[in-house]
Amino acid sequence: MCSYYAHAFVCKHMTFTFARFCTPANFTQTPCDKRTIWHTIGLDEACDECRVWFPDRFPAQAQVSARKARRV
Repeated sequence: MCSYYAHAFVCKHMTFTFARFCTPANFTQTPCDKRTIWHTIGLDEACDECRVWFPDRFPAQAQVSARKARRV
């Protein structure tokens, strides 16, 4: 099973990024069909699709930073 990084967004969606070949796939340099999660990386923002389709629930990170700066 090839290893992948999992990116967990606050909207509960996940994306996977290739990390390392398993021993059988290493010879052919093509990822196998089975995935194992090597490490899960939690992100403090929503995925691109949720930011496009639900801008009221997941505002762009620049807007959030601007609001926080105004409060100070």
